[in-house]
Amino acid sequence: MENGTAGAVRQAVRRATVPAQGAGPVRLALLDLAMPRDIDGATARLDGVRLVDIESLAEASADAPMAADVDQVRTIVADEVAAFGAAQRAAHITPTVVALRTMAAGVVAGEIARLDGRLPDLDEKQRAEITQTVRRVVDKLLHAPTVRVKQLASEPGGAGYADALRELFDLDPQTVAAVSRADLNDPNRGRS
Repeated sequence: MENGTAGAVRQAVRRATVPAQGAGPVRLALLDLAMPRDIDGATARLDGVRLVDIESLAEASADAPMAADVDQVRTIVADEVAAFGAAQRAAHITPTVVALRTMAAGVVAGEIARLDGRLPDLDEKQRAEITQTVRRVVDKLLHAPTVRVKQLASEPGGAGYADALRELFDLDPQTVAAVSRADLNDPNRGRS
């Protein structure tokens, strides 16, 4: 195992100033983090040898002042894992929300086309104002439900809300699947 890391560990072991388990200064420090052990525990009884293994690290850290830090680290990791899980669950709803908004935009476009046929004498300014008004109404109607479904979906067991939304609005499963595939193929996915 001759590599840069092994050499650095050997140099650090040579400079060790921790008192040996036996008598006298440390001349050889051994680090054994393998399970099961790679180094016989009796080695620690030799003069000038310091053996550090998983058990001795556990014993040393149990009473050490860093135990509180370990608890804080565990809390931070647990919080981050929970946030990541919530983000993953919320991301599951995104294709459904996109499909819903796409369907709504299609309804708006269809109704504006129908209006054009019924009222061909509208000027461009009137047509633009009506189009914008209809879009605003649809956006306002969809805003609260889409925000709320994203919140609910971020909770454990929240995936069912995406299913309910697809069912309530009779969304085409192919459209939802296409949005999901496009999201998975996005090269910027996961970048902030």
